Amino acid sequence: MNVKVLKKSKGFLKVEVEGEGHSFGHLMQDALLEDKTVDWAGYDLPHPLFLQPTITIRMKGEAQPEKALERASKKIRLVTEEFIEKFGSSITNEN
Repeated sequence: MNVKVLKKSKGFLKVEVEGEGHSFGHLMQDALLEDKTVDWAGYDLPHPLFLQPTITIRMKGEAQPEKALERASKKIRLVTEEFIEKFGSSITNEN
């Protein structure tokens, strides 16, 4: 995965994520919108044949969008790890 900053200004960040699609974009958007310091977050997949979603974040007040993106990434990692653990346990318990 390659992340490229497209636009950055005070309280605003737009990045392109190479090699990902709607699943990742939507997951990141949801995690960002749960952050109380985020005013607006969204993603776009400009062309359906190229997996390069753009993620846009606008912050409230003096909050930093890079920090919000970092928090959202960590949250996604924790939720994913929890899912893997619970899924593994359920498979083990069924056998």
